Amino acid sequence: MYPSEPYTLDEEIESWKGFLWALRKDDVEVWERMTRGAREYEYAIKKSGRWLTTEPFFIAILFLQYKTIRSLEGEAERLKKLRLDGKTTG
Repeated sequence: MYPSEPYTLDEEIESWKGFLWALRKDDVEVWERMTRGAREYEYAIKKSGRWLTTEPFFIAILFLQYKTIRSLEGEAERLKKLRLDGKTTG
């Protein structure tokens, strides 16, 4: 059953409050970070053309996770290079 008009991101996040209430305290903090991060993509979510924002909401969160992973991969490569450079010069 669809609502009479498209959901906003705030309404989508609010619709997950039962899920949020069932989380442990440390998981609630993760949820809050994820939803704050999804707001970075609110314009893209609105422009997705989806009546319900669930899919674009989670796509935004996945996008944030991917960016975080890429950043961590880059940092790991940088540290690996520093370690290898240290072995060859030391």
